[in-house]
Formats: sequence, C-alpha cells, structure tokens
Amino acid sequence: MMIVPLAWKNVWRNPVRSGVVMAAIIVGIWSLMFLLSFFQGMIKSYINTAIENKTSHVQIHDPKFLEDYEIQYALKNYTAFREKLKETGIVSASSPRIIVGGLIASASGNRGALIKAIDPALEIQTTGFDKKVVEGFYLNIEKRNPLLMSKGLGKKLGVSLHQHVVLSFQDTKGEFVSGRFKVVGWFDTRNVKTDDAMVYVRMADLTELTGLPVLSFHEMAVKFSDINFLDKGQKKLKEIFPNTIIRNYKEISPDLALYTGQIKIALTIIIIIIMIALLFGIINTMLMAVLERQKELGMLMAIGMNRLNIFGMIMTETLILCLFAAPLGVLLGHITVRSLAKTGIDLSIWSDALAQFGMDAIIFPYLDVFLYRDIVTALMITALVAGLYPAMRAVSTSPAAAMRKL
Repeated sequence: MMIVPLAWKNVWRNPVRSGVVMAAIIVGIWSLMFLLSFFQGMIKSYINTAIENKTSHVQIHDPKFLEDYEIQYALKNYTAFREKLKETGIVSASSPRIIVGGLIASASGNRGALIKAIDPALEIQTTGFDKKVVEGFYLNIEKRNPLLMSKGLGKKLGVSLHQHVVLSFQDTKGEFVSGRFKVVGWFDTRNVKTDDAMVYVRMADLTELTGLPVLSFHEMAVKFSDINFLDKGQKKLKEIFPNTIIRNYKEISPDLALYTGQIKIALTIIIIIIMIALLFGIINTMLMAVLERQKELGMLMAIGMNRLNIFGMIMTETLILCLFAAPLGVLLGHITVRSLAKTGIDLSIWSDALAQFGMDAIIFPYLDVFLYRDIVTALMITALVAGLYPAMRAVSTSPAAAMRKL
C-alpha cells in the first residue's frame, strides 16, 4: 500500500508548515492539560478542605438531632462507638463532638455562635485541627475552660487572646446556663463564613454545663483510610449502627457536588473550545496543502489513482501530523503537571477571596489518568473531522482541468 509512504513524504515536503501545525497541536494539548489539572486541583482542594475542616468522610448522628439540633438528642458512650468503628478495618480515625447553638458575649458585645466541643487528642487524628491554630494555643493546653475562635469573630466581639468570653445556651432541661471561657488561640480553616460563626471548646468542659451524661456526643466524625472506601464504608456503618443517620460529605454539603458538577461543565467547554481552535488550524493548513497540489492530485488521478486513495492519503497526512505532535504535547503537559503538583501554584494575592469560598491559597494541579486518554481520543477525533473537508476538496479535483494547467 503506497498511501502511507506517499502521505509521509507529502507531510515533510513543507517542513515549516507541518512544523507550525504540530507546534499548534503541542501547545493546544499542553494548555489543555494545564487548565484541566488546575481546575481539578481546585476541586480537590475545595473538597479536601471541606472534609478536613467541616464534614470528614462521614458523620454519625441521632436522627432526631438533625431535625432541630436540640441538645438532648445525643448518642451515648462514644468509646463503644469508636471501638466498633475500629473493628471495621477501614476507619483510620474518628472523633466525637458536642454541638450546641448559643450566644457568645464579651464586654464589647455579643453574637450568636455554634459551639463545638471536641476531644482535643481525637480531633487531631481526624482533622488535624491543631494545625489550623494560627496564633496562640490549641485546646490541649492545661488551662481552665480554654476556647478557640477565628480572628474575625474576635474583632467583631472586641476581644483579644487571653481575654474571657461568656457562652450561654440551654441545657438538657431547657434552662439557660452560662460558662466563662478563656480565648487561648485563633483558628483559620480558610472558610471565613464558617469560621466567624463557630467556636471550639473541650468536651470535658462543656459536658458538665450541658447536663449530658459523660461520653455523650451529638456527632461522630469518621475518616476512612482511603476515600475510595466511602460508599462501601458508609454502607457497612449503616449495618453496624442501624438506629443512627450516617451521611457522607456529599450528603452533608450538597454544594460540594454542585461545585464539582459546575467545574466539570466548565472543563468540557474548555476542551471543546481548544479542540475547535485546533480543528480550524488543521483544516486551514491541510486545505492550503491541497490547493497548492491540485495539479499534482489531478495528474495522480489521470494516471490511475482512484479518488478513494486520494481521500485516504489526505486523511493519513492529517493523522501523521497529530500522531507526531500528540505524544510531545502529552509529555510536555505531563512534565508541567508533575512539576507544579510538587510546588503548587501560589495564589496568595487572592487568598482573602479564595477563603470566602473555602479554598486554599496554594493550588496543587492534579490530572486523573483517564483524562490523558480522553485528551488523546478527542485529538484523534478532531484530526479525523479536520481532514474530511480538505480530503473531499482533493477528490473533487478534475483531472482534465488540472492537466490543462500544466
């Protein structure tokens, strides 16, 4: 079959033009891989931040607690719960929490706040919350009634570190109780709205004030050893704890799924735009090549080369250009993504804006393996579609008209 060798020679007859087309394809693939990895990194950052600071992989609650968040609807004996979770073999950490809606007051004013009481040691294992303390001390400090809040909430209340605030809320009997707590540190989870509406105290300190039995809890945050165990693990936990509500992070925060869906739509649009740009670039180049070779094509048909072979030759030329450029583009994109995945992309100048959406200021690009396949497949389809019009234009050449131009 002479089509492939002939197409190969035709491609390199004008190396500058072929090189420009391949360079465009390489840059197109590289930019596509960079953009896809950047947006995937944003998704991963957003989800990981939410899992670490807010939802964990799954949460366990009393069904009635989720209806009204009333303090009396607590689960008992978190030690027994944690033992059963450990026995599953797929849970790496778990931490109980007491959650109470109340009022936080200072000498300068007061605000409504969600009070979360945690076990300092267990919370570190599940969320690494101690690393979110940007100034001051974590709750494992040996002081009476320590409290953590965001610096933003501290400014609104007019308090600074080592000053006292008063927490007021209803106990299990429905009576209002108050406790005096000392601000020992500022925390920052990169989510301003959530941070400014929440304070953290120790479970041991709050349990006494609430009137709850010892080891009671409203929420158990569960972290699996691998996020791929999410569906399997949730199903297993529902079998172990049938009288509880067990929700994964997608169910707890539907905005995560919504945001992920929106980003995927944006990625699809980006792929289409870049492929359309490559489509017109390839069409333009191949059409120029066909028009320049009309006499040659007419002569080939005149000496017996049928139109199907002419069509196949032009399509083969298009594929050769893409087959040469695609591996180079993928390699360049892969090197770029791997390099940036180690160092990250620093967006600190927009850190305040990103914090409003619960994102880190440093994005680590990430690209799923299946996207490499999708990019190459999309390019091959684009090349085939791009070659159709020039190929059809080539076979429409009249041998007689072409011979008259010789």
